[in-house]
Amino acid sequence: MQPNASISRKLREFYDAVQEEGIPDRFLELLERLEEAEKNAKSVKMK
Repeated sequence: MQPNASISRKLREFYDAVQEEGIPDRFLELLERLEEAEKNAKSVKMK
C-alpha cells in the first residue's frame, strides 16, 4: 500500500467519525443566542 493511500484512508475515516459526532447542545444554544443578538442589533439600527 502506498503511503499516500494510507494517509488518505485515515483522513477519510477521521472525517467520517467527526461528522457522526453531531453538534453539542451547548454550541447550538450559543448559536441561537448569537442569532438573536444579531436580530436585536439590526432592529436597533433601523430605528
